[in-house]
Amino acid sequence: MISRCLSGQWLIEPNWLLQHSDLILRADKGDDMSKLWPTMESNLLVQSAGAFAAAGKDETIGKGQALGVINLVGPVYKYSTYYATSSKNLVSMLAQLANDSRVGGVKLIVDSPGGMLHGTREAYEAVLNFPKPILAVVDGYCASAMYYMVAGSNRIVATQPSDQIGSIGTYRTIADWNKYYASFGLDIFDIYAKGSSQKNEEVRQFFESGGKNSELMQKQLTVYNDQFISDVKAGRGDRLTGKGQDPMEGRIFFPNDAIENGIIDEQISDSETLGLLSDMVATNKQSTIQMSNSKFSTFLTAMGNLVKSANDEQETPEGAAPTVEQLSNQITELTSARDQALGQVTTLTTERDAAAASVATLTNKVTELEGKIEVLGEQPGAMGTKVSKAKDEIPKGDGGQQTLRQVIDDLETEKEAAAMGF
Repeated sequence: MISRCLSGQWLIEPNWLLQHSDLILRADKGDDMSKLWPTMESNLLVQSAGAFAAAGKDETIGKGQALGVINLVGPVYKYSTYYATSSKNLVSMLAQLANDSRVGGVKLIVDSPGGMLHGTREAYEAVLNFPKPILAVVDGYCASAMYYMVAGSNRIVATQPSDQIGSIGTYRTIADWNKYYASFGLDIFDIYAKGSSQKNEEVRQFFESGGKNSELMQKQLTVYNDQFISDVKAGRGDRLTGKGQDPMEGRIFFPNDAIENGIIDEQISDSETLGLLSDMVATNKQSTIQMSNSKFSTFLTAMGNLVKSANDEQETPEGAAPTVEQLSNQITELTSARDQALGQVTTLTTERDAAAASVATLTNKVTELEGKIEVLGEQPGAMGTKVSKAKDEIPKGDGGQQTLRQVIDDLETEKEAAAMGF
């Protein structure tokens, strides 16, 4: 257990480990530690994966009426354990509370020295980008990785003058276990593949120099630390006053000094925290309404500009807003133009339908004639006689009158028919 606490990169306040060494040893033996951590008590709780929403006295929870409460107690690990805070769990719980319309804001109860570096920034981003107010309430320690995670909260408050906040920094503890094993006569040899000359270089450099050369380790830790400080500054913004001792150098502070340099906002009693969070929720709702009104005003302005640009004949002086009369005239003209366009569409639609009807009628006639041709084609002799237009011409006589019968009998086609016995 101790070796696990002393390996890897950590954002943790080591004094907490000393103060709670008995709890760590008991947890390492497998004792159930869950009952030692604070839990919420209320007549009405909505529980979701370890996150609670205290709804007050009413039996029905309305939209935005509940206050979510999450306990962040013990050292920080990336994944869940039975005695520590999990940064992954925090991200998951915040996601659930963000999607719960009953929850108007969230209180984070914090008592942690910090812990594992990896996973911490993901939790910080979840807090920073949470769409509802978050109040971080310090109940003992809010140090290192834990401060990193809650730095994006809307407010951070201490509850006791003995609370400790800060320890913004990164370090690494490393032990040369090879020397320990060598004391028992056990030699340890490391063999690296070809091409792996830089693997574990920072550790080998450190051990081979007897702990004197830590340049590569410091470069690695500096990358982590620069990101840590940058995120804290982004999360706290202009609330960092620049007064007092610089909190970015790793010192841990009591509430008065933490308020002075701006890494927390104030110190209040724990009994006041839910009331403060309720006020934050109410203020957030008012701000949302004001923002909506502002967006609506911007929309109206944009629409006014659009109408103005559509009417070249009625221009207002540069920088001046259009008058109500001008807007009314422009709307009337645009409406008239729209109606005219709709009329043209109606006319074209009528003409299209008439043309379609004519096409349908002609198609039916063609189909009817094709049917008649098919019937005539099936009759005898349909294809036997080729009629020449020249043979059916009326013969020219000597000027005398002929009867109709004589005219018909003189036709060549009639003569041919008579010769065939018709």
